[in-house]
Amino acid sequence: MEEVGRIYGDVGLGQFHLSLTLPVERGDYLAVEDELHGRVLCQLDDLRRKSDLDLVHADQLGRGTETAIHENLLGMVRVIGYRDDQGIVKLPTVPFRPGAKVFRAEETLIAQVLGLGRHSAVGAYVGLLRGHSLRIELDINQLVQRHVSVLAKTGGGKSYLLGVLIEELLRHKVTCIIIDPHGEYGSLRIAAEKNGVHGRFQVETQGFARQVQEYSPDVSLNPSAQPLTFSLRNTEPRDLLIFMGLTSVKTFLAPLKTLLEEVAATNPDFSVKDLVKAAERGEGAVAETLHERLEYLEQTKLLGPKGTPLSELVVKGSATLINLRGVAPDVQEMVVARLASTLFEQRKKNKIPPLFLVIEEAHNFAPQQGQATCSRILKNIASEGRKFGLGLCVVTQRAARIDKSVLSQCNTQLILQVTNPLDLKAIAQSIEGLTDGMTAMIQSLPVGTALVTGGGYHTPLFCEVRPRATKHGGESVRIVEN
Repeated sequence: MEEVGRIYGDVGLGQFHLSLTLPVERGDYLAVEDELHGRVLCQLDDLRRKSDLDLVHADQLGRGTETAIHENLLGMVRVIGYRDDQGIVKLPTVPFRPGAKVFRAEETLIAQVLGLGRHSAVGAYVGLLRGHSLRIELDINQLVQRHVSVLAKTGGGKSYLLGVLIEELLRHKVTCIIIDPHGEYGSLRIAAEKNGVHGRFQVETQGFARQVQEYSPDVSLNPSAQPLTFSLRNTEPRDLLIFMGLTSVKTFLAPLKTLLEEVAATNPDFSVKDLVKAAERGEGAVAETLHERLEYLEQTKLLGPKGTPLSELVVKGSATLINLRGVAPDVQEMVVARLASTLFEQRKKNKIPPLFLVIEEAHNFAPQQGQATCSRILKNIASEGRKFGLGLCVVTQRAARIDKSVLSQCNTQLILQVTNPLDLKAIAQSIEGLTDGMTAMIQSLPVGTALVTGGGYHTPLFCEVRPRATKHGGESVRIVEN
């Protein structure tokens, strides 16, 4: 192995200081020979130069006077560990000796300790370990059972990475429902154009047209989709309040039940329009609010005599896109609230297969500040969905604006470049084992590189995201052409 430096100063069990004799980059993997356990894998967490150049000599250099500079390249190294005879990753029980040699880690050691490089029957291949040819495959059972978050600033590549993840889920016949506010994921049907990058990552291009279907509340704006409606007959009064955007059940549930009974007594096949007319005759503030919200609900055309059957929306082994492009934000909330509630209740009763619910722009549907119509049900799914086989994936460019109780339940995190200090703070608070060095690296990640935590791995990994097998539908619109 190639020696890169020596340990110096006080040495702890989990980290040590390193004086470098050869250049290495922050995030590189290193190795130390332990007296008891052999080679131990480590990672360079931080890097700095220390010199004896003071202000006076710096000023002299600026004036053209040569002066000798003595400097050292120093690093802070995190100890990852070694695998014991039972295959468990452990930390050494005795600190390394000061002056011990530190080597550049060989790929075999990296693969052995991190558990990389092998194909898995339940692995979702998302890319290669940065700087190496080792595959990173996320455990699909853990993704669904323990929830996922995809975090990045605008333009950081979160839609691309989510597309990669969905491709893997479709390959493994995982049932998915994808809330798509911008209509980006219809391109999953179309194979990408093959290039040299596909060869490097060993990815074959393909489309998933047979496994992807699309629904939308507004097919005039989204003609590739089938109409999405909900049945008024099968909507309970409590659920009807969700469609109306009324969260105060104590105030409105009893009056709404009375209104429904009155209308049904004279017309069993009543419509939302009939409810509007009946509510118009009521008196008082509650009646006025019911009339106003029912009138708006009629305009959305979400409720009809026959809704889209759940058996058509949830197809085992396929992905259903709920295309909300062009739909008003409050109507989007109604759709997500009703759909998420139905999926949760039906999974409790085991009437639909286990599935993965993906929420794009999740900060709009489960905000940290304020309240969305669908906030409560998404919180319930985040905390209880895993028990019933309902996995949740939240995708956002503003980690600080998504409900912390939702984000904290996501045990697998896929993080691309994030620069906003509030978002970085929210990420650091929600991930165990994230060091200050890793948080700093997140700010300067190049497009196409993600920090992966969880997913079956015991330590965070930097991943070069593989190319999409399908066409990417989330490119930015060009304003000026060359």
